[in-house]
Amino acid sequence: MSEPLSGVRISVTGAGGFLGPHVVEALARRGALVQAIIGPPGEPARSPAAAHSVGRADILDAAALCTLLEGSQLVVHLAGPASVAASFQDPARTVRVHAEGTATLLEACRAARVSQVVYVSSAEVYGQPLQSPLGEAHRLSARSPYGAAKICAEQLVEAQVHARGVRAVILRPFSIYGPGASTVSLIPRILGLARSGQPIALRDLRPVRDYCFVTDLAEAVAAASALQGEGLEVFNIGTGKGTSVLQLARLALLQLGANSAIQEGSERDRPGQSEILELICDPRRARERLGWEPRVSLEEGLRRTIASLEGASGDVP
Repeated sequence: MSEPLSGVRISVTGAGGFLGPHVVEALARRGALVQAIIGPPGEPARSPAAAHSVGRADILDAAALCTLLEGSQLVVHLAGPASVAASFQDPARTVRVHAEGTATLLEACRAARVSQVVYVSSAEVYGQPLQSPLGEAHRLSARSPYGAAKICAEQLVEAQVHARGVRAVILRPFSIYGPGASTVSLIPRILGLARSGQPIALRDLRPVRDYCFVTDLAEAVAAASALQGEGLEVFNIGTGKGTSVLQLARLALLQLGANSAIQEGSERDRPGQSEILELICDPRRARERLGWEPRVSLEEGLRRTIASLEGASGDVP
């Protein structure tokens, strides 16, 4: 069972990124006093409006993190680069931030006497599925440096649970999208090309993914933060519905009222054998234990994303 978060002091790492402001808002709506840790000093980051306070620290700076975490009862850990493709270009940085950064944060939690952690991992930890949809018990088998780094971070969280009695929840979201996502990620790229009248040239039209809107994931994080229990619990976060890249592009064009050509390009941003052709979530455990269900359909999520892009460009009020 869960209980309200009213008055609970929660620190959120990575609060200045894509997901962070939505998580801060979801926690604040439940009454939490949220400290947003928005990244290293000097780096561009959004400052979430719903935050009770805002701090800056490099995720590898244990002393700075420990100072910021003082008085927090729970930490939500979001920090780290989210691009699978980019992890092939700079695997060392990916591992450093996700793995070493998580180890550093957990040590800061120990020093600051923070006894609860919610870690947002990724469905990329599963690799090539042995069955579909995917349940939490599926074996972990990375196909990218990003997936490997996330597995390492999960194992560090689990080790802290066993060694120090920390209470932890790991969330494994599937494909998250929505306003504020990186312009180089799939949906903003499709929408950008279509809005400019260019052909939609994509590297592979086959992969099937489970697309979950960013505010739905934020609500799952809030539910996990309020969850009562002991030890470690793991939850997949997704809709249970698969959509291919080709279907996604067609749906985006429909929502835009555009008719750009959809093409498959020859360029590859990652090794061919690393591609995972299908990742679909089995969300039953999140529904049963967290009381969480996705509320935003893919069509509605695309409409909201399009509206945010049009608002940013001044096309609509």
